[in-house]
Amino acid sequence: MSAAVGLGLGGAGLLDHPVLSLGTSGTVFAASLARPASAALSGFAAADGTYLPLACTLNCTLAVDKVATLLGLHRDDAAPGGEAVLLPFLDGERTPDLPTSSGLLTGLRHDTTPQQLLGAAYEGAAFTVLRALDELSRACGLDPADPEVATRPLRLIGGGAQGRTWVETVRRLSGRPLIVPGSGELVARGAAALAASAAGGGDPVAVATRWNTAAEDAELPAVERDTETWDRIGSVLDRASTPLLGG
Repeated sequence: MSAAVGLGLGGAGLLDHPVLSLGTSGTVFAASLARPASAALSGFAAADGTYLPLACTLNCTLAVDKVATLLGLHRDDAAPGGEAVLLPFLDGERTPDLPTSSGLLTGLRHDTTPQQLLGAAYEGAAFTVLRALDELSRACGLDPADPEVATRPLRLIGGGAQGRTWVETVRRLSGRPLIVPGSGELVARGAAALAASAAGGGDPVAVATRWNTAAEDAELPAVERDTETWDRIGSVLDRASTPLLGG
């Protein structure tokens, strides 16, 4: 919630400013005037009195770093996964609701490289976070396949937003423009705005907006979406989820 204030989010239309936070866990949230009801979401209130619907995955940067360590690779020594699919659910998973799941690797070939396996881990983690964003959109009454919704820029924050491979993987699987804020201390900036508001400075989101640092943001244009990889991962996840959900 503090990061949302630091970004100047609040009082916007429905999901006008979707944010992906890539940390130990992956989080997607947005400022909304409506209160969505969904078991898959955490229904947080925003600091300005509106809503901050949020979906969270358990396995993100830490899980991918573990795969890199197992392969003896640097975290950015990765290539697109090719036919390999790696679902890095090393600690179970929260979204989708698979608490007893574990990591799953499939689609190996003789020519599969370690770099592709690491790339597949990035793809699996990014896919899970982006699919949670689709769930968030649906809960707010939006169709994620609607071109107007599917092309809205994503704000990318968290430790992963500083990693080249994370940024390019999200960009490729989402097909959306990305905005990477120049400020690396959004939570601290949001907390400072909240403090200034409490001291009589007005609405905290408006305060943070007046401290605008958008000129420092990196804006990356959209690239063609990698629907082949998206569909392949989705098919594997759906097959893997069925017996677990049934049990």
